[in-house]
Amino acid sequence: MEVGERCPAGASLALEVTCRHQRAACYARNITLAPLPDSTTIHTLHHAFMSFPSPSIALRFRSSVATVALLAPFVIGCAPKADSGKPRVVSVSKQINEFIYAIGAEDVLVGRDLTSIYPPQIKQVPSVGYHRALSAEGIISTKPTLLITDGNVGPEPVLEQVRKVGIPVVTLAPGGTVDSAQALLTKLGQQFHREHAADSVLALWRAGMDSLWRDTVQWSGPKRPRVMIIHFGQMINNYLALKRGGSADAMLHWAGAENAIDSVGGMARLSPELIARAAPDVIIATDVGFDRYGSAEKFKTLPGVALTPAGQSDRIYRVDEQELMYFGPRTPAVVRKFAAWFHPSLYGGRATAGRATLTPGT
Repeated sequence: MEVGERCPAGASLALEVTCRHQRAACYARNITLAPLPDSTTIHTLHHAFMSFPSPSIALRFRSSVATVALLAPFVIGCAPKADSGKPRVVSVSKQINEFIYAIGAEDVLVGRDLTSIYPPQIKQVPSVGYHRALSAEGIISTKPTLLITDGNVGPEPVLEQVRKVGIPVVTLAPGGTVDSAQALLTKLGQQFHREHAADSVLALWRAGMDSLWRDTVQWSGPKRPRVMIIHFGQMINNYLALKRGGSADAMLHWAGAENAIDSVGGMARLSPELIARAAPDVIIATDVGFDRYGSAEKFKTLPGVALTPAGQSDRIYRVDEQELMYFGPRTPAVVRKFAAWFHPSLYGGRATAGRATLTPGT
């Protein structure tokens, strides 16, 4: 039976609903579904169990037939049509998507998560929603042959629905260190047959890190500025402060600063009391949270911010979330930007709110 063919007439309501659900899923993927029992078969089975002398035996038989009929579409499953040879990938990871573009494999993407906005051209790829609040319909509608996540994804029932219609779900661990992030890029190069491109990106990335290590000496003074990174959690609709540990904290350290939040692991819900205790010299706000206010001056109206050393000296800066939430080829440049904000006198200029003003050529 081909996609779009009508479900069998005379079927029970439960069977018809099951059939239509599975047909819709297969239609979204442009694939073929094996045939369900036709109306003649259903009526024959109906008359068979009606003729049983014992009602209890008839009931057990009827239950078995109903179970087989209802499970048929899931057991038989969707049979993919002939492979076109080109993968169709939905990737719901900012880091993985940036790496896919870096190695020139972006033509495989047919869907992305809402927060994947770098490089800018990825915005032309259809969004399937926020990576922690996905819908099966949004993913299936792109007719993917593969769904890639970094594990920070949900809800789990959606992933189960995607698997049930025959779409493989692959989880690639995000790179928690520079080395593991570089290994992830290499793996993606192999996955999409872009090994040479991945090697070239890695060579430049490693050269940038080597240069960065040499320059960290000049940023490591006896007194490191205390920096608070404020992030807006879209899932909980609230502001958070990044704790120690992780990629952002490492970048602060490399740039000659220290995290103003003393606790380790994850994020802390922001409050005026937390901000007052942290007393940051510099505040870095990620894009979504910063843009809700529109400027560094207006961001100071966030309760508790104006009274901090950062607020009083106008040292509040905006950064794209993708720049600090994971390691990538841009990491050396991001750390240098941070260093310019933290140590402006070393760069022949003064860092002003929202940006670093640098002498040309530095």
